[in-house]
Amino acid sequence: MSKSNNLCYNTQGDKMDKFVNGMLHGVYVSKRVIAIKKKRKVYFYYMSKGMFRNFMMYFTPGIYVFLSVSNRQRIYKRVIVQNVISIEKILKPRKNHPIIYYDVSIIKSGIKKIVNEPRYKIFIDFEMSMPPYTNYENFLSEIIQVGYVFTDSSGKIIEEYRSYIKPILFPELTRRTIKFLHITQEDVDNGISYIEFYNRFINIFHKYDPIIYVWGSNDQIELNKMNKLYKLKKFTKRMRFINLLKLHKNYFGLKNDMGLFNAYNLYSEIDLFNQKHDAMEDALVTKKVFDYFKKVCNNEIQIKVEKKVGY
Repeated sequence: MSKSNNLCYNTQGDKMDKFVNGMLHGVYVSKRVIAIKKKRKVYFYYMSKGMFRNFMMYFTPGIYVFLSVSNRQRIYKRVIVQNVISIEKILKPRKNHPIIYYDVSIIKSGIKKIVNEPRYKIFIDFEMSMPPYTNYENFLSEIIQVGYVFTDSSGKIIEEYRSYIKPILFPELTRRTIKFLHITQEDVDNGISYIEFYNRFINIFHKYDPIIYVWGSNDQIELNKMNKLYKLKKFTKRMRFINLLKLHKNYFGLKNDMGLFNAYNLYSEIDLFNQKHDAMEDALVTKKVFDYFKKVCNNEIQIKVEKKVGY
């Protein structure tokens, strides 16, 4: 199966990117521009601030670069440039054994190895309480809803679990929380305690040692905060958490974060922009995004992600 799709991160209007490579001819730090000479002609390539900062340590004489660049030329500080979309490889030639400083194919190979690990997995999401509109200085958010999908090593779903969790610092939900999450005070009043969830989660860990997949870093942060609040062991250090958002950024070379539902829309023709902010729904979508992403890593489907490049 082959699928090509675009996520609209590129606002330049370029129809197609192209690949260029060559030895550095010059580096213009103040302009964030590098030059490559090919067939007696010098070409100039502009980089965003973040990209140039991350790679400038490698831009020294004798370095060979492989770039994905915008097909459109523009004038930047009196120089005709093309925007660098991504850096694919940086190396220093050395007879038959070049010194490789950066290679996106190696990064992708490592990510492929991660997503193909034959281990139990949990795809989990939390929703947190939110501060009031006023007098919020002393407010501390708490996990009030959990949803997770637990699978075996082959990806078969073993359990789908959802529950509300009673907050203890601020038992009464704020109007902002109720409005944003579309829940009621009764929902959380009938929920379980955080201790009950903690015991359930830790038991799965001890029995199956699963990889925990999350979208972003916030869920792990909130877990650590709750464990500290309840004076429980910080179990997340012993668990293997994988940030699926970070894998996407590294694999596709994205500068900015993307939302979970944007990621899903990247793969699927079903529009999920009307997010309900429900932990179970987000956990299910996280699993679906993982399944699609795994197919991309294994070359079963093809996805082209356009990257936004700042001028």
